[in-house]
Amino acid sequence: MKPYNEGKFCWAELGSGDPAASAAFYTALFPWSTQTTTMEDGRSYTVFQSDEQDVAAMYSLGDPKLASFWGCYIAVQDVEFSAERAQSLGAEMLIAPRRIADKGAMCAFRDPTGAMVALWEAAEHLGSGVQHEPYSIDWHELYTTDLNAAAHFYTELLGWAMEEVPTPSGRYLQFKVGADYVAGMKEIPQDMANMSSGWGLYFKVPGSEKVTQQAVALGAAVIIPLAPVPGGGTFATLQDPQGAFFSIQHGF
Repeated sequence: MKPYNEGKFCWAELGSGDPAASAAFYTALFPWSTQTTTMEDGRSYTVFQSDEQDVAAMYSLGDPKLASFWGCYIAVQDVEFSAERAQSLGAEMLIAPRRIADKGAMCAFRDPTGAMVALWEAAEHLGSGVQHEPYSIDWHELYTTDLNAAAHFYTELLGWAMEEVPTPSGRYLQFKVGADYVAGMKEIPQDMANMSSGWGLYFKVPGSEKVTQQAVALGAAVIIPLAPVPGGGTFATLQDPQGAFFSIQHGF
């Protein structure tokens, strides 16, 4: 496995108030297996795998009353340099750069529009062993309160190239690292004005309708019902029983 190029999303973690319940939900919804270890602070850390390839991970929030959430990591070559650059561009540092044993180094911050994201400087742990395959992460999308400010921040921080895509629902921006598309952005619509900025994950599935039905049967809520995507494909946004939002997509 090769290291991820700078600017590409490389890893995702689910922070869960109830790791056992979260693991039961996702391993029933997707054909995932789990490997669980204990972190230095005594909390559990579980890696989700598909066909023995690491997809994402989960850690305990330490309090079952806390709502779960998915967080994502972007690969960088030098996390300390990138953290300083992020702060100079207006980010609020949440976790200062620190090393994670021999695995690598990370930091986490809120971008100038309030969305939380993390950076990862790889050592032994390169990131997800599989992406863009069924039951793995396929896309990342930012819903933001200020599209122009968010676009400026990430292009300046990570060198992303930007393209604007006309859509019936308004402006949509796509970003590339080299020839590869890595993320999309759209502004939070007026009828959702109470929503805060945040990154969302999309999992690729063989069929969106079937997986949506399975998720609901397992206790998930449908946030955005199954809908077509311009150019082909379908997607839906769900909330797992522990409160974490995620999306599924098929056909694009």
